Amino acid sequence: MMGGTLLIGAALLSGLTATVLLVTNYLRREERYLDAVTPLIGTTAGLLSLALAYLTYQFVTTDYANAYVWNNTANYISIFYRITGVYAGNQGSILLWAALTAVVAFWAVVVRGLERRETRLVQGITMGVVTYFTAMLVLDSPFKPISAAFPEMDPGFVPIDGTGLNPLLIDPYMAIHPPIMFIAYALLTMPFAIAVAHFISTVRGENGLFEEWIGSVTRWLRIAWLFLTAAIVLGSLWSYRVLGWGGIWAWDPVEVAVLIPWLFLTATLHAVMNYRSRSTYATLAPAMTGATLALIVYATAIVRSGVFRSVHSFADGGIGAALLVLLAITSILGIGLPLGYWLLREPETASETAADTSQSQQWISRVNLKHLAVLSIGLLGFISVWGLTFPVLNTSVTGIEVEVGGQYYNLWSYPIVLGVLLILGFYMDYDVEGRRRALISLGIFSLSTVLAALIAPSETWTLSNVDGSDALLYRLVGNASALSILPPAAYVCLTVIKRTLEFVPGNPNRNYQLKQVGITMIHVAFALFVVTVTFSYLFTAQSSLVVADADREATIEGSTVHEVPDSNYAVQVSDYRSYQRPEEPNVENMALSSEQIASRGQEIHETRQPVYGTATQINTGPNATVIQLDNSGIWIGAMNASQTELGIERGDQVVGVGTVMWDFLPDMPQSDGVVVTEAANVGPVSNPPAALDQTRVEGTAVGLTVYQNGEQIARGNAGQEQYRQQGGMEVRDVLVDRGLTHDTYVIAAVDDGTVSLTVKQIPLMTVMRLSVGALLLGMLLVLVFDPAHGLARLWPQVTRQQTTAETTSD
Repeated sequence: MMGGTLLIGAALLSGLTATVLLVTNYLRREERYLDAVTPLIGTTAGLLSLALAYLTYQFVTTDYANAYVWNNTANYISIFYRITGVYAGNQGSILLWAALTAVVAFWAVVVRGLERRETRLVQGITMGVVTYFTAMLVLDSPFKPISAAFPEMDPGFVPIDGTGLNPLLIDPYMAIHPPIMFIAYALLTMPFAIAVAHFISTVRGENGLFEEWIGSVTRWLRIAWLFLTAAIVLGSLWSYRVLGWGGIWAWDPVEVAVLIPWLFLTATLHAVMNYRSRSTYATLAPAMTGATLALIVYATAIVRSGVFRSVHSFADGGIGAALLVLLAITSILGIGLPLGYWLLREPETASETAADTSQSQQWISRVNLKHLAVLSIGLLGFISVWGLTFPVLNTSVTGIEVEVGGQYYNLWSYPIVLGVLLILGFYMDYDVEGRRRALISLGIFSLSTVLAALIAPSETWTLSNVDGSDALLYRLVGNASALSILPPAAYVCLTVIKRTLEFVPGNPNRNYQLKQVGITMIHVAFALFVVTVTFSYLFTAQSSLVVADADREATIEGSTVHEVPDSNYAVQVSDYRSYQRPEEPNVENMALSSEQIASRGQEIHETRQPVYGTATQINTGPNATVIQLDNSGIWIGAMNASQTELGIERGDQVVGVGTVMWDFLPDMPQSDGVVVTEAANVGPVSNPPAALDQTRVEGTAVGLTVYQNGEQIARGNAGQEQYRQQGGMEVRDVLVDRGLTHDTYVIAAVDDGTVSLTVKQIPLMTVMRLSVGALLLGMLLVLVFDPAHGLARLWPQVTRQQTTAETTSD
């Protein structure tokens, strides 16, 4: 444990030194010891990365001397999921976040250097965040010894097995979802620092730096958006497969918390794209950029605090005062500072005001459309923020717990989403057709949206079940037809594609063409995604079936094919098996060897311990039978039991659990310690006693063959697992057949041979997956090929700089 603690302590020292040097050199306009800053930042990144690697090593080797390792893994868990345990708790998550942020800071200083004064301020703020994370780890270390966690135990106490990993995390999607999410969080630290430095510079009467750094800001935001979107997608796929919701979203509080920074980041990207030093976005764009990190800390606080009753809340305990302080600091710098500047800044000059007025003198203009789009996306984020914040405020004020359900989010968000789609379609049409013709198209599609909202072939088509006691907005939106989403979505697809066909073919710049293709993919994919989500949830069909003797039917060849009521499905039980994990328990994972007992000596005197070894001598007396292990001084003493009752012979592998008593048999000189126990707690290794039962998971898998309209469409397992030593938590294993037009989704609840099946038909899931893929690919194209700020433009510059440096050194 000392090695990991020293690594974090050294990282705190180097990070703090770099931060102080950067800030003081900025304030004093000096360059003292500046040559040492880059090595210090690199050292901080290296030390934190080494600490993360060391913690990972402890998880892989199950070093239970570390309390954090003991609390987040177990022997039966595979190596892949042991690594998942590294970031399953608060301390490991913060270490991962800190290491990634330090690597980002080091990359930035290597690329940018520290020659410019404003660069030192940006790096100072970034390293300040890294240093704060590192200080949090010093106060609440992931390398705390088990003896510190259990001070009542003897100093040499080390558990043989861990408590286990949260069962919901034992899934491939969840294994890679958190690292990708924390990469996004780390990447957003840099634009946060740039925005804060911009306002600090401006308040100090110096020229702001946002205009000069706009390319870097754009790239950092786009890369972060790409990773954050991928993380949300992976989390949604996890919930679809593991939680048995029958969908990718359920407005769970933690889902909403992660969605908030994504929505705000999306709005920020649009604001930054329209940034001009003399425009309305001169303050708004950097302000929104600075606010992103505060929202991320807010989301992390919710995810890791356990404030909300959520299936996603994995970490135990509260978030700690340190995270609340970080939330306050980032809010002051990222939100308070820009707001204060905006309120107290000098009035704009007449020329600037006239310039802005000339650009937006018409109500309908590109500038105002951009404003409206950013405002609408921000409003969607506010709806989510308020949905999370209101229950906490209400509970703190009234003491009454309330829950904000999916109806609130759906019905408040839906009309705004319609508006966003119509604005987007109108903006794209405006670029091609001009104001007058675009207005005509907007009117047609807006009227079509209203009319479509009134056409509901059945109650299934309405957005929600509402009654007369609901709020007016809920009644209006809830009674609207899902058909209302089609005209705006079609409007976006038509206008975006028309704009691309108008602008792309005639442009000779290949990068520009690829960027426009990417923009087209993003917006068309967004429109399709909104449509598929709406119809997928409204038109999911569900039926149930109970198979009473599933265990018996599984043994019959050609067993009964059961028709699922009110559906076109039929199900046949082809297999039924129970299992447990670990399947073949290793005695070394549940007991100490005689050598280990002897080495611990008096440290474990009068403690209850399991022990195993080879019976090399057996002595039976009137009150007990004692068994020597491995020709050592360690014996097992079974009180009031004969050798016949124990059923153990010399040479047998034996295991038992009892109280270690040192110098218990003074008349036997070859005896150092005796594990005193009862006959029921001693047995052969091949059949260990119940006290040493190592079963952690009990599961049942039901083999199913699924038919639709008489044709076989899927074959696989569904079932459930119960984690005995983790509160009996149950996890579902669902059977999913991914079809072209719909998914068939089967949930099985098993109880003593009886299987209760729920069969869902979920439409448009394939289109939804394709739209998400197109969304990610589109952003990748924009990120790489943007002629102004793309990576394809950047790399030749870096190559030329490196070549020039090498030539100069030669």
